[in-house]
Amino acid sequence: DAIYADKSPNKFNYVEKYKYALSLSGLQDLTAGTSIVATWDDHEIDDNWSWSSQGIQAQFDEALLAFRDHLPQRQGPSPDQLWRKLSWGDALDIFVLDCRGERKGGEYISAAQMDWLKQELTASGAVFKVIMTSVPIFDFSGTLIGSISADDRWQGYPGQRNEILQHIRDQAINGVLWISGDVHFGAIAQVDKDGGPGDDQWEIIAGPAGSLINPASFFLQNKRLPVVQSIWNWVLVE
Repeated sequence: DAIYADKSPNKFNYVEKYKYALSLSGLQDLTAGTSIVATWDDHEIDDNWSWSSQGIQAQFDEALLAFRDHLPQRQGPSPDQLWRKLSWGDALDIFVLDCRGERKGGEYISAAQMDWLKQELTASGAVFKVIMTSVPIFDFSGTLIGSISADDRWQGYPGQRNEILQHIRDQAINGVLWISGDVHFGAIAQVDKDGGPGDDQWEIIAGPAGSLINPASFFLQNKRLPVVQSIWNWVLVE
């Protein structure tokens, strides 16, 4: 959600949204001070858009072009895909996922993206493997949020969610950390309840830096969410 492009069905409007966002002093300081690895979620196109929406392909193409023009990216396995891996020697691999653009046929991500992620995680020799997902993989069952909007995150796609978490466990892949956003609060989260395939994996939920805070965050802190930030926030991983 780098921009809120809702109801902006052509490139001119998308471009103007990026120009405005990137002209803000805070974002200018950020882009001047560090590199950016970007992925997208729904608001780069439209709020909770889907492939069943009329005229969505043209809207998708315009939004993707504007996104790449303003937040340039290294090419992934295919020029038509956003998912990719960035490596810093033996220390760090970052796996950038597209958890929005491939939601088709009941899948959260495409089979091709899932196969790529599993293969690259298994092959990675990096000490740390950061998986960048726009919406949390944390299971909110048993919290105030529960199943609300579960179809907008991994929790609503239990088959694929279990597939990747179980793969990480079965292959004994160490050093995995999930990083996500979207839910409008910050947190450190145990991905699964005790006994689940991801109960030894952790996720950092970061942001928002400027959007409204989710009021549910004031009531979420518990054993699986030992840290919850109910203020505007950013995160430094050291």
